[in-house]
Amino acid sequence: MLDIKFIRENTKLIKKLIASGRGDSEKADIDVWLGLDKKRSELMVERDEINRKRNEFAETGKTGNIEKIREEAKSLKKDLKKVEEELGEVVGKWQEILDWVPNIPIGEMPEGKGEEDNIVLKLWEPKNGYVHEATGKKARGETEKYVKMDLGFEAKSHLDIGESLGVINIKQSAKTSGSRFSYLVGDIVLLQYAIQQLLFNELIKRKFVPFVPPLLVKDKALYGTSHFPGGVDQVYAISTDYVEESTKLYLIGSTEPPNFAYFMDKTLEEKNLPIKLFAYAPAFRSEVGSWGRDVSGIKRVHQFDKIEMNSVCTPDQSKEVFSEFLSINEWLLQELELPYQLALKCTGDAGYLASSKQVDPEVWLPGQDEWMEVMTATNATDYQARRLNIKYKDTDGNLKYVHTVNDTGVAMGRILISILCNYQNSDGSVDVPRVLTKYLDFEKMTPRMV
Repeated sequence: MLDIKFIRENTKLIKKLIASGRGDSEKADIDVWLGLDKKRSELMVERDEINRKRNEFAETGKTGNIEKIREEAKSLKKDLKKVEEELGEVVGKWQEILDWVPNIPIGEMPEGKGEEDNIVLKLWEPKNGYVHEATGKKARGETEKYVKMDLGFEAKSHLDIGESLGVINIKQSAKTSGSRFSYLVGDIVLLQYAIQQLLFNELIKRKFVPFVPPLLVKDKALYGTSHFPGGVDQVYAISTDYVEESTKLYLIGSTEPPNFAYFMDKTLEEKNLPIKLFAYAPAFRSEVGSWGRDVSGIKRVHQFDKIEMNSVCTPDQSKEVFSEFLSINEWLLQELELPYQLALKCTGDAGYLASSKQVDPEVWLPGQDEWMEVMTATNATDYQARRLNIKYKDTDGNLKYVHTVNDTGVAMGRILISILCNYQNSDGSVDVPRVLTKYLDFEKMTPRMV
C-alpha cells in the first residue's frame, strides 16, 4: 500500500493515475477516502481526549469525591465505547478504499487502457539480433512486420503439434480433471526439465538463493503481495475441515506470495541487501474472466509450473535488480533462440496494484500468429513491503521499508508452446533448441505414443 501521508499530499496525482485506467475508480474513490481520513483523525483525537480525562480521574479518585468520580468515569467509559465503535466503522471503510489504491509508477508506465497501448521497447530475432529499438510509442502489433513468420510451410498450432507427437493430451485430462488441464507426456516433460536445469544453473551462478516454499498460504501472504483483494477470484481456497485450527488456506498462483512472506515482519541489515532468490513450483489459477479465451491447449490452464525470481532490496537497488531480472529473461530467450519483444505495460494493463513498472517479454508464435507473454518483470517499490512489514536498517541505524522486485523467470507451459511453434518441421517433428541438447539424449521430438 502507499504511504498515507503521500496520498494526502498527492491526491491530484493519484486521482489522475486511477482515471488513466490504473485500478478501479469506483473502489479507489479518493474523495470518499479523504472524507473518511478526516473523520478518522477527528475520532482518534476524541478518543485520546477521553482517555486523557479517564487517566485524570484515576489520579484524582485517590483523594476526591469518590461517588462523583465514579459517575464521571462511568459516563466517560460510555462515551469511549461509542467513539471506538464509530472509529472502527470508519477505519474499516477507510482501509477498504486504501486497499484499492494502486502503486505510483516510477515514471516509465505509459497511459493506456489495454495491451494495445503497451510500448514495444525492443525486438530480437535469432538470425538478426535486435532489429527494432523503439524511439517513441509503438503499439503492440506494429513490430510483427519485423518477424520472419514464414517457415516455408503451413505452420501448425502448438496443440496440433503436441497431439500429433503424443506429448500433449487434453482429452484425457478433461476426463480426469475437467477443462483447462492437460497431460504432458514423454519428450516434452524432459524438455521442460532441461529448461529448468538451464535456468537453475544460471541463477545459482549469479548467487541466487534457491527456495522450496509452501504451496498453500494464508490470506495475509496474498494480501501482503497485493494479490488480494483484486485477484481474489483467481485463487482457489481449500476446505478447512481437516486443517489445523480450521485455518483458511489458498493455493498459490505464484511463489511470489510465500517467497516475500518469508521476510514478513522482519528487519534486515542493509549490508545483506539485495537478497535474490528463486523457486520452481506448480501454480494454480481459476482464470475467471478468461472463459472462452485460449480454451485449447496449454496456454491458459488451471495448473502450471513456473520458475520465479524475487528480490528484497534497498530503494537505490530496485531499478538495477529489475534490469538484471529482465536481462536474465532475455538471456534465456536468446539461449533458446526464440524471437521475442519486450512490452512496457501501460496503466490499464500493468497487472496487480503493486506494479510500479512492468515489462513482459513476449514470444512470436508462427502457426498462431500472435505475440504471447512468457515472462513478467515487476518493480513493486515499497508497496508490498508496507503491507508485509518488511524493513531494513541502514548504515545510520534508520529503519526504512525495503523494495521488492519479482519476475516470472519462465512460465513453463508457455515456453514449451514457444518451442513447439518455432521449432516445428514440415514432417511434424520438432527440433530441440541447441542449448538444451546437452541435457537430453535426443535432438528432435518425433511421434512416440504411450
